[in-house]
Amino acid sequence: MATNNNFTVIGFVAVDANVVKNNNGSAFARFPLAIRTTKKDKDGNEKKISALQDIEVGTKADSPKLELLKKGTLVKVTGYFEPRSYTGKDEKEHFAISWKATAIEKVEKKEETQEA
Repeated sequence: MATNNNFTVIGFVAVDANVVKNNNGSAFARFPLAIRTTKKDKDGNEKKISALQDIEVGTKADSPKLELLKKGTLVKVTGYFEPRSYTGKDEKEHFAISWKATAIEKVEKKEETQEA
């Protein structure tokens, strides 16, 4: 899909992916990705800030891709944002933005070495 609304993020899969089947027979996996950044406070001390973001990826129930989407796996996710609308429990139309993954790859964790 050609679009300027692309993203690439690295984070930890927070919960094993859940496969959902649509009425049209297609399926997608949804999983929360823990994304972290480091900010400095006014004194120059670093503070780590994390948030969870739901990611969706088209898949089949037996896809090998799902093996990557297990809790604790560090992954790089590339994709695009897709605006969507839905009818809520209040029977009103609501709008949201879905994060749609087009590529997912495992990232090897760097070994931290301690000085003796």
